[in-house]
Amino acid sequence: MNKPSSAVSPLHGRFALGGIGLAVVISIDLHLRLSAQVSPIWQTLSEYVYGKLGTSSAAPLFSVMCLALSLGSVALLAGIAKAHRPGTTAVCVLLGVWSAGLLVCGLVPVDPNGQARSLAGQVHNIAALTAFIALPVAAFVLTKKGRERCPWEPRRTTIRRLATASFVSIGVVLGGFVLTLVLGPAQQDVTLGLFERLLFTVDVALLLTMVRPLLAVSRR
Repeated sequence: MNKPSSAVSPLHGRFALGGIGLAVVISIDLHLRLSAQVSPIWQTLSEYVYGKLGTSSAAPLFSVMCLALSLGSVALLAGIAKAHRPGTTAVCVLLGVWSAGLLVCGLVPVDPNGQARSLAGQVHNIAALTAFIALPVAAFVLTKKGRERCPWEPRRTTIRRLATASFVSIGVVLGGFVLTLVLGPAQQDVTLGLFERLLFTVDVALLLTMVRPLLAVSRR
């Protein structure tokens, strides 16, 4: 008979859901209120920092979105650390890199569309790329085979599929970014913004799937 396994850490799970949920709500709000200023097809999420909400800048709201997602991810990290499973250290380091990258993206703005590349803009881009690579790698390490009684084992297939989708999306976004650098924004042929939003959606789904064992009792 399958026995239920206890939730890993409901408190960390609730904090994680709160942070991730707040980030999603802010993201939707920015999309709706800045639809006439920032194209969801061609422009990246980071470019919401240059949007205007009435007479105010949208930059603080974008920063809060990044901070909320970062803190939600830190809560997930803490919950995974509490599980004390083999490989936990590597997963926590990778999630730490993801969380730190999000924080940098929220504090250091991307270069405005069409303008020359600056040091701050390069820091933003490198932080974003590092973060988006670290998350799916963490997911693969978390669900590595051969771990007995792992709370994430029942969702191994789903987590790995989402991590694979994340890697594919990263490849498309990175390819589009390089193409934009070569051809220039005026000749951009890849819908960079659309694919980045796809990547964001996949990664949010990946985070939520990783959070669930912190909260829910699963049967194996």
